Amino acid sequence: MSSTIAQVLVVEDDPVYREQMEIPLRQAGFQVESCPDGQAALERVRVFRPEVVVTDWEMPRLDGLTLCRLIKGIDELRFTHVIILSSRGETASKVAGLDTGADDYLVKPVDPNELVARVRSGLRLVRALSELAAKNELLERLALTDPLTSLPNRRAFEESLSREVSRAQRSGRPLSLLILDLDHFKSINDSFGHGFGDEILVGFARLLARQARRGDMAARIGGEEFAVLLPMTEKIHAITVGERIRRACEGTPLGRTQQQSVTVSVGAATTKGTAGSSPAELVDEADRALYRAKAEGRNRVFSL
Repeated sequence: MSSTIAQVLVVEDDPVYREQMEIPLRQAGFQVESCPDGQAALERVRVFRPEVVVTDWEMPRLDGLTLCRLIKGIDELRFTHVIILSSRGETASKVAGLDTGADDYLVKPVDPNELVARVRSGLRLVRALSELAAKNELLERLALTDPLTSLPNRRAFEESLSREVSRAQRSGRPLSLLILDLDHFKSINDSFGHGFGDEILVGFARLLARQARRGDMAARIGGEEFAVLLPMTEKIHAITVGERIRRACEGTPLGRTQQQSVTVSVGAATTKGTAGSSPAELVDEADRALYRAKAEGRNRVFSL
């Protein structure tokens, strides 16, 4: 178990019984706070952020079952371990308490040693769930990130593109897309090796991230091909952004082990968010514009 001191909130309207729970929990090394009813606990839980809540069932203002349901409904508190206390020992009451979302149920009067053991058990579960959620979040982030350049990858780009096209359709505002391709990149790999080619890609990715505006999304979508998604941007402004990127690339030698000047061709496309527009159509138009930029000599921005 982590050495971090666990925070426990005791919720009990009887001051004598409340103290009888606080003392053994503190002696066990927990940081303990207490509240006299569920309403006070609901206000305190957002600030104190306990890992475990031990609450009586029947209390004035707000009962323990309602408190449990409200805590579990707060996203940042969803892993809080809630132990319900009640003098009702029959199976139906235990089932009702657990069905409400409580993680454990103890019948009063509670043995202090059992209370400490149940809190420790709940704490282990809370921390295991929190660690698992953090790992899953990291895995999801990695799944959406290009490992070489650390830019969003094609999957992340496609998900964002779909969202932005839908948003543009609802709002009627323009959405622009730039697709960029490094010129003569194969010859760089052939002349200097793939390791140096990777350095160029990383350097260009950094340049692209610097040149993109706040709210834009730059991504690597494959090989030496990149994209920049430009929400609420007319075509003329998208071309301006593309031209700024093109000039920056032309004037900034890239590479870590040695400096190499490269150029980039850019295709620009814009949708007004009409009902018939789709992500595929926007990408297709930008791709065709990129093809024209390549065909007309490279190192230029083109739009249809």
